[in-house]
Amino acid sequence: MRVLSYDECAERAGCVRRTFEREIAEGRGPAIIEISTRRRGVLEHDFESWLLARRRPAPGSPETIVT
Repeated sequence: MRVLSYDECAERAGCVRRTFEREIAEGRGPAIIEISTRRRGVLEHDFESWLLARRRPAPGSPETIVT
C-alpha cells in the first residue's frame, strides 16, 4: 500500500497542486489519509479509482452518438 503526496497526485492527474487541493476541498477529489497533523496524502488505490471514475468517452466516439 503506497501513499501518494499531493504533488504526485497532481502530476499524475495532469494538473497543478492547487487544482488538486481544490478538488479535495470541494468534495470532488479522492479520499485522503492523514499521515500526521501537518501531512496528508492519498492511497494509490484510492487515487487510481478516483481518476478512472472521471473517465468520459471522447467526443464523436460511438458511446456519445445518439440516434
